[in-house]
Amino acid sequence: MSTDLGGLRPSRVEHLDARYWDPEDLDREQRRQLDVCHGCRMCVNLCPAFPQIFEYIDDEADGDVEKLTTAHIRHFDALCYECKLCFIVCPYTPPHEWAIDIPRLVLRAKAVETRQRGLPLGRRLLSDPDLVGPLGCAAAPVANAVAQQPKARELMEQTLGIHRQAFLPRFANQTFAGWFAKRQKPANVGHNGKVALFYTCLVNYYHPEIGMAAVRVLERSGVEVICPPQRCCAMPFLDEGRLEAALGQMRSNVDSLAAAVAAGYDVVVPEPTCGMMLKKEYPDYLHSDAAEAVAGRTYDLAEYLVKLHREGKLRTDFAYAPGKIAYHMPCHLKYQAIGRRSVDLLKLIPGAEVQVVDRGCSGHDGTWALKKDFHELSMKVGSKLFAGLRDANANVVATDCSLAALQIEQGTGLRPVHPIEIVWAAYPDASPEG
Repeated sequence: MSTDLGGLRPSRVEHLDARYWDPEDLDREQRRQLDVCHGCRMCVNLCPAFPQIFEYIDDEADGDVEKLTTAHIRHFDALCYECKLCFIVCPYTPPHEWAIDIPRLVLRAKAVETRQRGLPLGRRLLSDPDLVGPLGCAAAPVANAVAQQPKARELMEQTLGIHRQAFLPRFANQTFAGWFAKRQKPANVGHNGKVALFYTCLVNYYHPEIGMAAVRVLERSGVEVICPPQRCCAMPFLDEGRLEAALGQMRSNVDSLAAAVAAGYDVVVPEPTCGMMLKKEYPDYLHSDAAEAVAGRTYDLAEYLVKLHREGKLRTDFAYAPGKIAYHMPCHLKYQAIGRRSVDLLKLIPGAEVQVVDRGCSGHDGTWALKKDFHELSMKVGSKLFAGLRDANANVVATDCSLAALQIEQGTGLRPVHPIEIVWAAYPDASPEG
């Protein structure tokens, strides 16, 4: 085993090994890793999970992880919302011989628990955007209006476990996929690149304007854009321990995207979590050459556009200055270890002043902030970020993650936009119809 310091590439997920599903083996591994974490504590200020487990070890287990109860460890699992920040700062991740990877270990614990106990209806619905999204969009005005009614929210809290005060994503009247299928595609593209847009369920059902801006910016610079058949990236399934369903989603997406990659297309993703999944999770869960091929050609949207700029291919005939931009970098972009590419992109606009507000996680993290058990805690997690964004006194707030944007909106009253929307709006002939 290597004693090198940890890197940002985790190891394979051995879910085909019977030991992965063995509760006793899982318990031993969780105690082993938590013992290392307890001795190090570099992660203590990153999320609520680590302070809580350290308190359990110190105050209720006499400093001995072997004395932790199963309930202690399950509470730790529930408080982990997979931001990945602990993996970023941990010096003992693979290839170090201690091989610490708490986020992956928690996902394993959730998969084992779900296989043993199943899931209640509310958590099943929250984990399946491709079930809820089409229904919501088909009745968007009604669905969005109902979601604002106090009585309806009380009922949702009682039956589905969704906190009555948590802001919910607003369904779009038209999906991004529907818009893309109907639009007239330009003929003079492809000479500067070919992109398969993995547009994500968040863009498709809730924020088609992000996908529209991405397509327009790419095509303006001579890049051909296609949208292969695709499903949710599967992160919501992993979050709820639905590993078999997640693997099905992953395989379906890899089959579709691998064909595009083989035809010479790069894969571009506008949402950080979904890009993280394609780049890092798919190869380690699927163990396939096709997944590796897709991962190797996958780019975050800003990452790809900055690459175009460095190659002299990005149109920069900007005409409108956005002024001061307060920017929040999502955790899953940090985990991709590509640098602050959205900042680099925004700074290409003359007159843009970008202030990075690096005050931790927004606290939304998939569906965690929606749940009645965690919503109030999630707002505390994001409180430093909210204060930093308010204090920035910017013309516009930007973040690449639509769910972080939702949490920021609830915490500040400000409505963030995706960086690509700012870029598109800076062009002289930008318009909603363009």
